[in-house]
Amino acid sequence: MKLNDFLNPTLLGRTFIAVRGYSEAVDHETQKLAAYRLNVSIQDENSPFYLELIDVKVNNLNPTVSVHELVNNKTMPVEVVDLNVGQYNGTLWFNCSDIKPIKKN
Repeated sequence: MKLNDFLNPTLLGRTFIAVRGYSEAVDHETQKLAAYRLNVSIQDENSPFYLELIDVKVNNLNPTVSVHELVNNKTMPVEVVDLNVGQYNGTLWFNCSDIKPIKKN
């Protein structure tokens, strides 16, 4: 298998847990807040990456699951909206447009 074989976000499944809180991602040129980073645990048992922890860049300064919510909750089931996977110099990167809470039944 080659690295590019892993670039399909559907391989990660649809069940995720946000772990700990957001960290800030600043723009290298302006040094201003550009996005947030979030550790996300893959919880889909059918995924070959089950229980892996990935670092996802959230390209939204006002995500649905707020920074404050994750300060108070160490883990939270979430939906990762518009998840993208790519690679640069042999390293995988992950980004999304939003993080939404999963309502428990």
